[in-house]
Amino acid sequence: MHRRPSHPATSAVVVLLGLMLSAPSRASSLEDIKRLEDLINASGTVTEVSENCPRDHAGFYENDPKRNRDRLVICRNNVNLADVDAVWEVMAHESTHIMQACTGTTAIPDTMMPRTYRELQTMAPHYAKLLGTGYASSDRRLEAEAFWMELQTPEVVLELFRRNCARQLRATP
Repeated sequence: MHRRPSHPATSAVVVLLGLMLSAPSRASSLEDIKRLEDLINASGTVTEVSENCPRDHAGFYENDPKRNRDRLVICRNNVNLADVDAVWEVMAHESTHIMQACTGTTAIPDTMMPRTYRELQTMAPHYAKLLGTGYASSDRRLEAEAFWMELQTPEVVLELFRRNCARQLRATP
């Protein structure tokens, strides 16, 4: 998806660090967000926060080599950045699309897809329904992976990112 905010984006790191300082009781969850952001950045993808996204976008991943763009954007106008769970879900979802770009195909092995679809139907039936009605058949598999990733623990998301993007990762702290 190629969307371009009309206002300059703010670094997600700055926003997230500000949240860490204002909400110390959520430091563990914010640490997970920071760890994922560090991996995303180490893969060569920039993380940004935009104030001007379409109403139906919580975030998006844009990879456009012609325009020298490789970025994950969180839409501040549609996502409450103080809601750590909401921020995590956007980052987990969109980082799946980065994983897919890293592999040039999918992020989850074919053998896991039946389980992935079952888990979506059980744990997030609204996502299962959306897959059937809101996406072209060519995009369903990729979006199913991304919706499934939102439901996973940080450890699973981080490990899958490391595995899928191992060749692209620069040294991370």
